[in-house]
Amino acid sequence: MAFGKRKAQEQGPPVPAVDWTDVRRFTIGRTERSVAHGKKSQLGRLAVRVPRQAKDLRTYAPCAYFRTDSPGNPVAEPTLYEDEAAQRILCAVDDPVDVGKEVHRSVRDGEGRVIGTILRIPSSNRVVHHTWRIAQAGHPEIAGRSQWSLANNSPKGLALRGLESTLNVVLELAADGDNRTTEGRTLEWRTEDELVMVSKGIPQFDSSIDMSIKVGWLDRRLAFAVAMVPDFPKL
Repeated sequence: MAFGKRKAQEQGPPVPAVDWTDVRRFTIGRTERSVAHGKKSQLGRLAVRVPRQAKDLRTYAPCAYFRTDSPGNPVAEPTLYEDEAAQRILCAVDDPVDVGKEVHRSVRDGEGRVIGTILRIPSSNRVVHHTWRIAQAGHPEIAGRSQWSLANNSPKGLALRGLESTLNVVLELAADGDNRTTEGRTLEWRTEDELVMVSKGIPQFDSSIDMSIKVGWLDRRLAFAVAMVPDFPKL
């Protein structure tokens, strides 16, 4: 019995929630605390979490919650809640709507008002993957591209699309090697003039994505929505 109490004390209390409105980095998962040197992580509710490092201890403070607590399929219902009891909706992603050859998903706040749109744009070139974009009223459209395709904005970059495709294949094959457990594909989300956000796959622990926001004007709920879209490209 004493051993059980000591173990519970070592686990520590739940990590307090933080405000979602100005987070700069987040993951999606159940890990609340992780300690270096291979010690077992402390788990909590499935949530959008803000990682913070203090010496050998990393905490993941929740800022928005999923209704389900299943780590296997967190986006079965692409809805986030402000509270752990899942009573107050923070944001929700609509079902996809075909607009010509594009696929649009509206993102709504807790009152049902549209706060932005996630767009899946088909490529005009068979060797180049489709692109993802984020539309937020009053701001330039944001395009998500792999780091190797950022040069596509220039005429020279357009001529290098075939090379980019080859490089992506090489990188994907390399990801199947020894580094697969610690590294993943990176997307940079940019307007014409500004880096807005970076998303990176982290196939470790119980999280699969790490998002870093670089600007203050991006509505964080749109960033959360990107991470929830069921057909978002595997990172």
